Amino acid sequence: MIYDRTELVLGCGNRPRPSTQAINHDLTKHHDFVDVTHDLNIAPWPWPDNRFNAIFAEDVLEHLQDFMMFFNESWRIMKEGGVIYVQVPSYKDENAWRDPTHIRPYHPDAFSYLDPDTYWGNKYDFYTDRKWRLVSVEDGGNIVAVLSKRS
Repeated sequence: MIYDRTELVLGCGNRPRPSTQAINHDLTKHHDFVDVTHDLNIAPWPWPDNRFNAIFAEDVLEHLQDFMMFFNESWRIMKEGGVIYVQVPSYKDENAWRDPTHIRPYHPDAFSYLDPDTYWGNKYDFYTDRKWRLVSVEDGGNIVAVLSKRS
């Protein structure tokens, strides 16, 4: 049953997570494997508080209007200690600018604004009261960030 699943795939596109624990989300129901449709620019999202152990957002955030709202809503629906995996295009990669639906590319430091233990997260701790721990960030052609929810 879909309500028992503990993982959420935001913007699954044509790459759903095959796990029996995953809910696959996208903007439209373009395929049978899409379980839930919702525009992630609109809050609140259609999931209850403290619902998921893991959220996967690969090639999603660059299409959305509000970085902080995305992470605030992810924090809200994430169980304490849960982990979010995010992949976005790097500002250095030409593919970040090729897709006309991209609103913006990212710098790897953008994710540190969410973690009060980092320089940027400490300096701008007033951006959000929903805090994360930055577990890792890698900068290749894409930026891959892993964050865990703090209480």
